[in-house]
Amino acid sequence: MRTQHARLLSMPDIVRIDRDLGPIMAEETVRGRPPAERVAAVATIPKPDELTWWDWTVFLLHTAAEIEHALMVQYLYAAYSLAEDGFQGPAVPAGASELVGTWRQTIVGIAKEEMAHLLTVQNLLRFIGGPLNLEREDFPFRAFLYPFPLQLEPLTRTSLAKYVAAEMPATPPQPPELIQEIRDRATAATGGLAINRVGVMYDTLISIFEDETKLAASDLRPKTAEDFQAAPTDWRARDPLLVRVVHTREEAVAALRAVGEQGEGSANPPPGAAPSHFDRFIGIWTAFPETEGAAGSGTWTPTRPVPSNPNTLPHPSADAALERGRITHPTTRLWAQLFNTRYRMLLVDLAHALHLPGPMTAAGTTTVKGNVRNWTFQEMTGRPRAGLRGIAKALATMPLKATSAPADPANAGPPFELPYTLALPDNERDRWRLHLALLETSRELIGRIQTVSGTNAILDELVATDLKAKKVVEDQLALP
Repeated sequence: MRTQHARLLSMPDIVRIDRDLGPIMAEETVRGRPPAERVAAVATIPKPDELTWWDWTVFLLHTAAEIEHALMVQYLYAAYSLAEDGFQGPAVPAGASELVGTWRQTIVGIAKEEMAHLLTVQNLLRFIGGPLNLEREDFPFRAFLYPFPLQLEPLTRTSLAKYVAAEMPATPPQPPELIQEIRDRATAATGGLAINRVGVMYDTLISIFEDETKLAASDLRPKTAEDFQAAPTDWRARDPLLVRVVHTREEAVAALRAVGEQGEGSANPPPGAAPSHFDRFIGIWTAFPETEGAAGSGTWTPTRPVPSNPNTLPHPSADAALERGRITHPTTRLWAQLFNTRYRMLLVDLAHALHLPGPMTAAGTTTVKGNVRNWTFQEMTGRPRAGLRGIAKALATMPLKATSAPADPANAGPPFELPYTLALPDNERDRWRLHLALLETSRELIGRIQTVSGTNAILDELVATDLKAKKVVEDQLALP
């Protein structure tokens, strides 16, 4: 997907994606037009000649899914980087724990909304008969439409500037000088590359779904709403989580508009609506202390000393930034590998649930589909203490390096490394075999951690929940 993405969005008729005007077409296509027409001419992204409108729509929805997924993990890492107490600095404000807790809650809430957007995009793919996509970018690469290269990093005013710029509507109501300051800081953080507003992609999708000459009635699959789209009640998606089942062309457009207004779109939220992602991020940005100046110049630091892009590369890297984030402490590394395994389990659970037909419950009993859905929630929320959230918080307090250099961050962080594949087996029985393999990997890693450092509440809870899941999996594998 990555190579194709870069190729299709590096076409000769698109020069660049402008953060204010959208896609800028080759000069010969707009030369001589007055400014108003020039803006109108570049409001949406031109379709590549080698794709039909249906194929182009699938491509854009795949891209949207990857962006929502990538933003979600970056926001979660930023939230997990925030400390809970013990803040450093000469002027730690009174009530710092409560303030940072509010920021963490806000950012986690935005990440949950990105997850809901991801589900709505899968529903739209179902609606037009396209394959589902839960991928995201892994190592940083630059392609049109992605707002900025993926970077797991502790929360700073610079990272917040990128988030604000990516979620920015076409005409933000804030003072122009504030917006320019944020844009300049975000652009500097990416080596001079302007942050792409994702709204141009949603505008393009809306224009396609609205036009019956581009997506015909025969391209739509309304019956998928009955069994194969994620329903908000099934996925506990109460306001403000936007999971939309799509029966009609009009509902598809409404879903895209709603997602855009809440997050990455060009439009501002309507009057009386809840604050958008942009509104919430810019609120944090204005209150967040400066922590990136000269040593000792900051008033206080709200974050833990975690690295950017923590990783489990097995050998030293020639890339100094990757090597700085490489987890070498042996016990911490096992925890990071456990996190990666559970992250893969979450994505497999989500994908499998979306491929299973039928209800979540029947005759008062949880169905097989309901069990797989519940495993997804268990990994996401980790109640009361395990799951990805519990492991991530633990990693942020563990040593990063077996032997630390003076410039190394003290603590590790959740790596969110993608597995070698997110493809589900074609055969249903083999999908259950995949679940079993992941449960076995998790149990082995937990056992190794317990051998070197003993057990704890997080590991005990994972063992207990996995035993229940394994019974469901083995029952399915035992069926003729």
